[in-house]
Amino acid sequence: MNEWTIALGALALTLAISAGALLSRWYLAPMTGPTDVGWCPAEQAERLHAYTPDGRRCWTCRRFTPAGGAR
Repeated sequence: MNEWTIALGALALTLAISAGALLSRWYLAPMTGPTDVGWCPAEQAERLHAYTPDGRRCWTCRRFTPAGGAR
């Protein structure tokens, strides 16, 4: 291995870690609201949800239900 290969590998590793951090932050971002048990229409059961101003997201299946949706 030469220095070029090592530097390229280090760059690829850094980019992969950065992309993973950004994607995980994007994926988990809607789950920051207060949590409570609510009806999940996708699972047809009561599940833990994160509530946001525009709706709620199921912690189990990660599906979003807009605010004011029927049970």
